[in-house]
Amino acid sequence: MRIRTRLTAWYLAIFSLVMLLYVCGACVVQYWQLTDQLFHEEVEDMETVEGLLYFTPSGQLELNESYHSRPENKLIIDRLMEVRGSDGAVLFRNPQLKGAALGGLPRPGEFTDGHTSWTLRLEDGRHVLGVSHRHPVEGKMLFLRVAYSTDPLRRRVVTLFGLLMLVLPLALIPAGIAGYHFAGKILNPLKAMARRTEQITARRLSSRIPVENPDDELGHMARVLNGLLQRLEESFAQLQRFTSDVSHELRTPLTSIRSVGEVGLQRSHSHEEYRDIIGSMLEEVARLTSMIDTLLTIAHADSGAIRLDRTVFPIMDLVDESVNVVGVLAEDKGQSLVVKGDRGISVHADRGFLRMAVINLLDNAVKYSPAGGTIRVVVEARTMASPRDAVYLAIQDEGPGIPAGVAERVFDRFYRLDEGRARDAGGAGLGLAIAKWSVEAHGGEIKLESTPGLGSTFSVQLPVTAETASAG
Repeated sequence: MRIRTRLTAWYLAIFSLVMLLYVCGACVVQYWQLTDQLFHEEVEDMETVEGLLYFTPSGQLELNESYHSRPENKLIIDRLMEVRGSDGAVLFRNPQLKGAALGGLPRPGEFTDGHTSWTLRLEDGRHVLGVSHRHPVEGKMLFLRVAYSTDPLRRRVVTLFGLLMLVLPLALIPAGIAGYHFAGKILNPLKAMARRTEQITARRLSSRIPVENPDDELGHMARVLNGLLQRLEESFAQLQRFTSDVSHELRTPLTSIRSVGEVGLQRSHSHEEYRDIIGSMLEEVARLTSMIDTLLTIAHADSGAIRLDRTVFPIMDLVDESVNVVGVLAEDKGQSLVVKGDRGISVHADRGFLRMAVINLLDNAVKYSPAGGTIRVVVEARTMASPRDAVYLAIQDEGPGIPAGVAERVFDRFYRLDEGRARDAGGAGLGLAIAKWSVEAHGGEIKLESTPGLGSTFSVQLPVTAETASAG
């Protein structure tokens, strides 16, 4: 069932319920008004009757009916009347009662100076509304009861209820049409949003849904959808850049392998020359394998499939291992690696992934520092403004530095300041991206401070956890 139809059905159901409550309320009010009117008429009739009672010479109580000019008066015909003496004995009953009692013996508090109303169901099933009052006649205190049947009132209210219920379905027809029309007007912006969304394809992700009223629910939905489109557009653009970069990076070593192989097949070579050719091809294969492994690591990280195996260990041990790995490259360039830090500092982290981050940062420093330069590594504990302290690791190089405008992009995948120089150095532009992910996966933060011509400093801050604090 369409939303418009459901809204109309709900509107009609609520409208019908409200109208039914209104009809019931109107009938109740009508019945109350009729009974109130009947009560006042009974009080007036009681005052009239009290003046018409008299005792005959034999002591019999009678009612002077000749007072009424028209005995067929409705009040006279329907009047039910009973008079009792002070001892409770029945002194008078009119014929309309047909011998039935009108309430029995006087009840406590029934007969006072005022008029007391009450309801009663007679033995023959009639419902009556009565009035009680005491009144002296010829020196004797009498207890009078005058009542009238409420059955005519009930029939009148039931008739009114039936008429209103007959009119109710007729009122639902225009109400349903109006509700269906207004539901359509309310849903028209939603239809427009749906049509606009259907026109958005992978090639038109820059399109946005217009927001007519940002403060209502539809405006909120439009903002949410626009935010989703914005994220999709950014993801598609990132995916396209990633695909393009991967294709480019895979093409370079494959082309190199092919070129070396074709040159080797052009003529015969000595045993040593073949070894050099195969060695060059294996270098490119190793580079290609390393890049594929890195891409797999990034893919697993993006999908959330990687789970950190945290342990507590001294961070200086990890720094020493990383320096030993990168030290060979530094020696080839005549560079010095200076490590300074507190060996009592421990971290709660995944040793393998954190080691990968430190090696990538050291490798980056070695690549971009000049021959004979010095690379400094500092490890210390710092008290931060936040509730937790942090372990601080800084790697400072003497490279050319990074311009401020591109400092944030160095952590992007495949980003390189100097394409030719980076590729010659064997970089694919993934090391810093891996380092950033590893640090952030541990709840830490990585920053870059660089001055063109004076070198760069990559700093890592790792939070001190409860496990680390207890170990320390």
